[in-house]
Amino acid sequence: MVRNVRAIAGILTLVATLCAGLPVVARAETPWYPGRLLSAEPLDREWAGLDDVRRIEYVTTGPGGELVPAAAIVRIPGGPAPDGGRRVVAWDHGTSGLGHECGLTGSEQLEQGTGPTVARLNDAGYAVVAPDYIGLSPGSPGPHPYLQTGTEATATIDAVRAARAAFTGLSTSWAVAGASQGGHAALGTGRLAPEYAPELDFRGTAALAPASNLENVFLRSRPDQPEVPGYAGRAVAMVLAGMAGARLDIDVRDYLTSAGRQFIEGLGTGCSSQAGAMLASAQIGDLVSRPLDDPEFAPTLREYMGVPVSGYRDPILVVHGNYDTVVPLPLTLALLGQFALHGTRHEVQLLDAGHEDLRDRGGLDRALVFLGQVLPAR
Repeated sequence: MVRNVRAIAGILTLVATLCAGLPVVARAETPWYPGRLLSAEPLDREWAGLDDVRRIEYVTTGPGGELVPAAAIVRIPGGPAPDGGRRVVAWDHGTSGLGHECGLTGSEQLEQGTGPTVARLNDAGYAVVAPDYIGLSPGSPGPHPYLQTGTEATATIDAVRAARAAFTGLSTSWAVAGASQGGHAALGTGRLAPEYAPELDFRGTAALAPASNLENVFLRSRPDQPEVPGYAGRAVAMVLAGMAGARLDIDVRDYLTSAGRQFIEGLGTGCSSQAGAMLASAQIGDLVSRPLDDPEFAPTLREYMGVPVSGYRDPILVVHGNYDTVVPLPLTLALLGQFALHGTRHEVQLLDAGHEDLRDRGGLDRALVFLGQVLPAR
C-alpha cells in the first residue's frame, strides 16, 4: 500500500511539474562522439551470397561538423585471430545515388557489385569494414553529400573505430581502399586518418580510378553551356544536390534555375539507376542560373570535393584504366602531377581497362599486393 502511494505521489509530482512549466530532469544519456557504436547486429539474410555479415550503426562527423548517425557492414574471416588481432581494410564503395535506400544493405546493385571485393579481401585475411557514407541508410541525414571529401573520410574512419568497439579481435592496424567515388573517399581518408584517429595505426591507401579534379570540369558550367555528348560535367548535378543538403555557408539554390532546383531535389532521393537516367537527358544550361566559376561559389566547391594533394603520412597506390571514360585518365594524371609537385609519396599503375571493369582486369589484384606490403595480414 505504501509503495502504491509513493508511486502515485511521484506521478502527481511529475504532472504538477509539467503543468507549472518547470524543467524535468531526465537521466543523462551517453554523449555522442565520433566513432561511438550505436548498434551491431548480424543481417537476417545472406549478403551478396556471403554469410556472417554484420551491420553496425555509429556516430560520425557530418557536413557542418555536427555529429550524425551512419551505417556500415562488417565481415570478419573465420578462425582464430592472429597475434595482435585481425588487421582491417576499410573498403569505400563507388557511386550508388543520394537516397536512403542506396546503401550497402538497401541497394541490390551496390550489394552485388561490392560482395566479390569483400570476399577477396576476407580471403586475403583481412576484416572488412565497408561504410555507407552519410545519408545512404535510413536514419542518417540526407541527401548524401556526394563527393564531399571530409564526410567520406570521417564516415570511413569512424566506421573502423565502431567496428573495433563491436567486435573483439580486431587490430588497431588498418588501411583503406576504394574505387571511383570510393577512390576519392579513400584518398581523403588516407590524408585525414592519422590526425583524426591517432589511436589507430593507419598504414596506407589504395585508390582505384579515384574521382579527382572533376571540380575543374564542373566549374565550367554556365547558363549558355553547349551540350556535348558524353560530357562528364553532367555529374555536377549530383554534387549540387549533395551540397544543397549539406548546410554550407553558400546557398546552392541561388545558382540554379527553378527547373534546376526541381531537378536536384529529384536526384536527392534516388539511386544510381534513376540518377543515370536523369543525367543522360540533363542540359546543364537549363539547370544553372549563374556561372559556377563565380568567385564566391568556386572556392566552396573546391573545398567541398577537392582531393588533398599534400600532407599524407602513409603510402599511396593509384590504379587507373587507360580507357576510363567516367573518370578520364587525364584527370588522374593531373592528380599525380599535383602529388609530385607537393612531394607526396605515391605509386601508380595504369591498366588496359575501363572504369567499370578495372577491378576485374587487375585493379583489385594490384590493390591486394599493395595492402600485403603496407598491412601484412599475418
